[in-house]
Amino acid sequence: PSAAFVYRRVRRRLPRVSLATVYRNLRTLAAEGFIGERADASGLRFDGNTAPHDHFTCVTCGRIYEVPASPPALARGRLAGRTGFEILDHRIEFYGRCRACRRGGGGRTRTSPLDTTRRESWRGEASRAARASRI
Repeated sequence: PSAAFVYRRVRRRLPRVSLATVYRNLRTLAAEGFIGERADASGLRFDGNTAPHDHFTCVTCGRIYEVPASPPALARGRLAGRTGFEILDHRIEFYGRCRACRRGGGGRTRTSPLDTTRRESWRGEASRAARASRI
């Protein structure tokens, strides 16, 4: 999720917490390896799943799903051994239509996977809530 999403969730229990505090703590957790951190077209996102995995983004509804690591992701060690590179990270992104959107048979498909006009934040939180938190 984005820092703004986490902030909205934390404020339910700690109404006086600031976005800066949430962001600083997320960055610290990422630096220590407790959570993952990745940038995408909609900004910086944090991921509680630190095990190897990839992401699938639905181009219709904008939801992001975690999917099992693909064979190229599992080959990092072999690549490093063959090339002598120190591979710090990699990212594989899949784009398509999720099961719900395929069943629904419609909706506007974005022209580019990087078009974030309909992107929903992590686990289906509507993007309008993210826009509302930007003050």
